[in-house]
Amino acid sequence: MGKKKSLSSEEEKRKVRGISRRRFLKIGAISAGSLASLPLMNSETSHALDASIESRIDREVNSCCPFCQGRCTTIVQIRNDRVVNVYGNSDNKWTDGAMCPKGQSLVELTYSPRRLLHPLIRDGKSWKRIPYGEALNLLAQKIQKIKENYPKDYAHRLALFTPLWDCHEAELTAHMTLYMAGFPDLCPPGDVCIGNLATTLRLCLGEMTSPTTINELEKAEYILLVGANIAVTYPIYVQWIRKAREKGAKVIYLDFRTTPTSGQTDEQVILRPGTDGALFLGMIAVLVRERLFDQRFVKQHVNGFKEVASACKEYTPERTSEITGVPAEKVVSLARMLARNRGTIIWIGGAISRYTNAMQTVRAIIAFAAATGHLAGPGKGIIPFQGGKPPASKDFEKRFKVPGLDERLHVRKVIYNMEQGDVDVLILSSSYRRYPDANRVKEAIQKVGFVVYRGFFMDEEAEMAHLIIPSTMAFESAGSMYGAQRQVVWRNKAIEPLGETIPDWKFYTDLGRKLLGEKYPTVNGPEDIYELHRSLTPSWKGLTLERLKKSPTGISWPCPAEDHPGTLGSLYPDNQFATPDKKVNLLPKGLGPVQWTEPKGSPSGDVNIRKDFSLIFTQGKVAEQWHQTLTNWSAYMGQFGGGNLVWIHPKTAAEHGVANGEWIYIETQVGKIKARVHLTEGILPGVVWTPSSLYPQSPFTGNRGMSTNAITPNYWDKVAAQFNGFGCRLKKV
Repeated sequence: MGKKKSLSSEEEKRKVRGISRRRFLKIGAISAGSLASLPLMNSETSHALDASIESRIDREVNSCCPFCQGRCTTIVQIRNDRVVNVYGNSDNKWTDGAMCPKGQSLVELTYSPRRLLHPLIRDGKSWKRIPYGEALNLLAQKIQKIKENYPKDYAHRLALFTPLWDCHEAELTAHMTLYMAGFPDLCPPGDVCIGNLATTLRLCLGEMTSPTTINELEKAEYILLVGANIAVTYPIYVQWIRKAREKGAKVIYLDFRTTPTSGQTDEQVILRPGTDGALFLGMIAVLVRERLFDQRFVKQHVNGFKEVASACKEYTPERTSEITGVPAEKVVSLARMLARNRGTIIWIGGAISRYTNAMQTVRAIIAFAAATGHLAGPGKGIIPFQGGKPPASKDFEKRFKVPGLDERLHVRKVIYNMEQGDVDVLILSSSYRRYPDANRVKEAIQKVGFVVYRGFFMDEEAEMAHLIIPSTMAFESAGSMYGAQRQVVWRNKAIEPLGETIPDWKFYTDLGRKLLGEKYPTVNGPEDIYELHRSLTPSWKGLTLERLKKSPTGISWPCPAEDHPGTLGSLYPDNQFATPDKKVNLLPKGLGPVQWTEPKGSPSGDVNIRKDFSLIFTQGKVAEQWHQTLTNWSAYMGQFGGGNLVWIHPKTAAEHGVANGEWIYIETQVGKIKARVHLTEGILPGVVWTPSSLYPQSPFTGNRGMSTNAITPNYWDKVAAQFNGFGCRLKKV
């Protein structure tokens, strides 16, 4: 159970928190200019907040926000068994009590009148309510029927689209249930997230999780933000940038547009989208030519640097400038600056993973950090934007995988199987709109014999389903979650689930018992699942439930013993990397030759594309929404949104004959969406940027808009999808 206590009348005024403008800015750790232009409250909101301050609360429960991997731990306030407020836990080392507005929308979302609260079965063109037990039996029968109909070829006739919003235990039980039942096709979010970045880290350094943590920023002399728009995507971490600058660190920001993060840095270097890898190869060439690289570190700890150095010769400052748009003299001065200092930390933004050249770019960044000797140690290292999962799940999977079962297929193969009519059951726990060429994915799903929706609202995914089994939200279940600082935190259950909503961990354990009977492990709650997982994973041994439940910050992996404090800072403090020979491997199998290539479909690299689609398309996150999911159903968040907007430079607008505020079409090779022009000099000419979070059926105008992935071509690298860097054009409506 969660932490409970009664409050005295004197404590009430101190503890009961309303959302004022001042509090909003503190919660988000947002700089002036980041969200300052947004309408933070209206008169009705203000009146409600005044009333809330006078209300009593019965108890408080320690919890955690389920959205990004900032993993803000929170305090949930409850009155009459109803959540009335949630705010950041000020004892959290990483957040200092900060919390972005997305997490605060959970109160509204939990009690939304539009929320699905009971299982529904499709009945012609309408829906019929059925009990949870009946819904579960129906799904189990459908799965068992697959094995009966295809006894020798059933493994890939069931698929699951994750993520699972509930907790880490939900992921574990989904793997356990479907693997034991013989169905390996679980499609995780990494193929549309940072899977290519994480894979490159694993190939070159040995682990796919973050090589260092943000507390090391205060020890660095330089911090290089590579497309890392922290003030918008991780506003809670802006304070760490400020702390580092106060201690003398210089922050340099690489991006193709001005963002709220620009105001938190010492210098911004503007470069063409998708060319970061070329810039790093060009800087390595400078280090080699001027013998500025750390020869001792390279000799002792790096494999393949000679080949990298040779490949970089062609990236002269002049050629690098031609590719990136960064002046040649700046390429040279930046390389010298980052080589001649006591420590540099490179923070890689999630946007880097949105290009088909991402793996090459990440290797170039690793190679540069290795060349300068700033890859590991105090005030040195690389921070991938979303941290990466603390390695463990594969240990768990091995315990329960059916012998001889084929490995899971890539989501592209799953989509192909659906198109061929070879998938009989799809469990849909995430939006199909997260994939490129989303309309194609939608059409493929419509060919699946039986679609089960595990979500929260009657969105497009629910409307395509045959069976709806609604999920609990964050306040209604317990479980562990992992974050960007390699930390594991525990979320307590605050209230009982509304209606017949079911936590993911329970849904999959219930399904496992139906399918496997006594063969299925005995688990009665998320605590049992957590301990089962911990017992099978040596690097998690010290992450006990007792310790997690007491920690407002969480404990950082690896933690191999119960008296171990958890690992902060560098994952490789002694320059002993997790590769077989303990060295950095710059030439792993699978990455190919060291080079930079244009993103697929780029108008800069393909004359045929440039002829019809001469502008560079980019999209990204905004502070007030979480992808195409829950927050689109929040009226609170809707007041900050503007629907489909397209940011372009005035020069671009003049060339295309469009004006500020005018409605236009953004067209690509696969479709078009309608958007309103927003002119800004804070973006490169020839580039367009648009938010990727909108949902066409949102009940709130600010959240409503066409999905950008409906016009995103189906381009992939070896691991993940591309969402930026391809060609587009603008046309008047």
